[in-house]
Amino acid sequence: MTSILHVFAGTFLSRNEACLYTEPQWEPEPSDTVSDDEYAAWENRNPSWGFCDDLGDVYLDSDFIETIDGDERYSYLASYLVNGSDLGRVRAANPDANTLLLVFPDAFGGFDSSLRSTPKLTYCGGFDFRWP
Repeated sequence: MTSILHVFAGTFLSRNEACLYTEPQWEPEPSDTVSDDEYAAWENRNPSWGFCDDLGDVYLDSDFIETIDGDERYSYLASYLVNGSDLGRVRAANPDANTLLLVFPDAFGGFDSSLRSTPKLTYCGGFDFRWP
């Protein structure tokens, strides 16, 4: 059975801006003095995660998602791809992208998921995957 690595590509002003969208964000935890209702409201708001919210009803474990930027992003991605030609498909999906989001097979926790582009990321596809 072949594992699939899902790849998204997008353009962001900085790594920080990308991570604010691609990774879960937590407000500071309330102090011990807040009421149970206030704490429950904090739990309901956290984490916020733009990428996951934009996908809709998809389970994702952020431990298996990686945001890649910088000059070596495509070389890094290539080390995971079984078929070298897949790298061209990723580049062609969003030629101006400066950030890649890699969703590794274990991110779905065993659940079936359907992925698509979001307002900020182009879904490049699922590719045969290997650990480097």
